[in-house]
Amino acid sequence: MLRVVFLGNSEGVFSNRHFAAMQGVSCEVAAVVAESRVVGGDVPPSRRTSTNARSTDGQSFVEQAMARRIPAFEPDRPNAPEFVETMKGLRPDLFLAVGYLNRLGSDLLAAPRLLAANFHASLLPAYRGLHPVFRTLRGGERWGGLTVHAMDPWLDTGDILYQVRVRTRQDDSVASLYDRIIERSVGLVGQLIAGAELGRLPRRPQPAQGASYFSSVTDEDFRLNWRRPAEELRQWICSTPGRCFFEGARGRVFVLDAEVAPGTGAPPGEVIRLGRSRCTISSGGTGLSLGKVQTAESRVVDGDTGVQNAVDWCRQQGLKVGARIGGTHNP
Repeated sequence: MLRVVFLGNSEGVFSNRHFAAMQGVSCEVAAVVAESRVVGGDVPPSRRTSTNARSTDGQSFVEQAMARRIPAFEPDRPNAPEFVETMKGLRPDLFLAVGYLNRLGSDLLAAPRLLAANFHASLLPAYRGLHPVFRTLRGGERWGGLTVHAMDPWLDTGDILYQVRVRTRQDDSVASLYDRIIERSVGLVGQLIAGAELGRLPRRPQPAQGASYFSSVTDEDFRLNWRRPAEELRQWICSTPGRCFFEGARGRVFVLDAEVAPGTGAPPGEVIRLGRSRCTISSGGTGLSLGKVQTAESRVVDGDTGVQNAVDWCRQQGLKVGARIGGTHNP
């Protein structure tokens, strides 16, 4: 029976759902390793920010491990020599990483007897790095998925072991696509462990063609530019509801839902229609109909209760048809 060390993000549904899949697999969990939440560790706060709105519900894999007296670690610097020695002392056969952001160095990767494997939520070599599901949707891909690959000292470049493909949908959010990817990929946990134990893991190098890499997201990834096509902005808003924003006179206004609507040829950012609850903005030659919005101020003060419809917000700002919104941030 293989001794497996599981590495992941204890707060993330991605890691916890795959850890749960280990419970029905013939293996011994030698330890679990979670990302450190201590400021000053190897993963800076900007890289910890998730584009998946859903976190785990119920016990995390760390809590489950501790309840079963399985060693649980949360190292600030997992590549430090003392932690490498701790891992070697566990005599693991396999590292299984899901949603673990720290890059593992050569010494730590040499700790497992057989293999260190990572579950990465894209069809590698596309979308290496951070936020692969977010980048898949932003890239307008027809297919997303997950790759199980051998880990090397670089980032998401090791040999491909298994892949599953998942069709994207027009109304997908990062959370909804992640859910379908998880549903399709949890079975690979058992497949990987069984294949490793039998010495029958299929390995193939990643192709050079189609490779891409992305790092942390920034505010600019969510700023709405009315010169862009309305369908593109609709997809942005749908994939990360409540994250995309434009600049109002009193600060940022976050958009929770949007639809493409007929345009009038008006300049980008001009209010072209005010309905009962939806406000249509000229965007990329057509119209983008905004539904629910929330100001940065109300988000801080009122939380989820500070959401209102876009027409009410326009009226509070004194904006009528023909007014421009977004200011100089949409050149």
